[in-house]
Amino acid sequence: MEAGYDYLLIHGRLQRRIANFTGIFLLAFGFLLLASGGAYYAYSANAKSNLDDLAAVVGPRAVSSITGNSASNVSLFPGKAITAESWDNVYGYEPASLKQQNLLDGFSPIGESGVTLTEVPSSTRILVPAIGVDSTISELSILNLGDSRAYESPDNTVGHIPESANAGESGTSWFFGHTESPISREGSVFFNLQLVPEKLRNGEDVFIITDNGINQFLYRATNSQVVHQNDLTLDATPGADINLVSSVPRFVYDHRLVVSGELVALR
Repeated sequence: MEAGYDYLLIHGRLQRRIANFTGIFLLAFGFLLLASGGAYYAYSANAKSNLDDLAAVVGPRAVSSITGNSASNVSLFPGKAITAESWDNVYGYEPASLKQQNLLDGFSPIGESGVTLTEVPSSTRILVPAIGVDSTISELSILNLGDSRAYESPDNTVGHIPESANAGESGTSWFFGHTESPISREGSVFFNLQLVPEKLRNGEDVFIITDNGINQFLYRATNSQVVHQNDLTLDATPGADINLVSSVPRFVYDHRLVVSGELVALR
């Protein structure tokens, strides 16, 4: 009987220890969740308070300004012009401004081309040299989600809304890309799109080039704005315009950064 009593006593102590440990673990885990939620809420509030910085508008500019820079004006001071990933090959580095200038050669202003922009094939490539974007383009399909429908998410590419105008046509072309996609791993093709507003405010030209295998179309970015994801509408204009869209702010992604541009030249 004494042996049985000792067993029950030890067993009871073990149960209490397990219960105490479980209680402490759950309390710590709950505190961790609470702290994480509070930290995310604080980050989200701070990130959203900075969204106004992503809005920018530039005034009208002559098309001839696309040929304004030359290689002699480019500084190669490593601390400013050369990005970290290029430090192992400094002599092979080509600044974004020089790459952009090389890509602009051969374009003719729309007013001088005499081309009627109708029935233009879908573009398969898009470049924004000022921010290092060079991506393929895919036509986004509409997914049937049962009680709703939505466009598919672009997977490591830039997605074009097929119901919108093709690049180069009259109307508005809409292109979507991920700022980043850490969970679904669909790339970060438009990660640097958030750099465009500051460039516009600084008076820098930001050009967008689309390529359909026959023609290349040159757009100049004119403005940027941020709207909540529920307020984004795919509007169209009478002119030939382009809109590039990504999700902001980072780790929240409930707003959309829209960078707009106007068609200025083709080749």
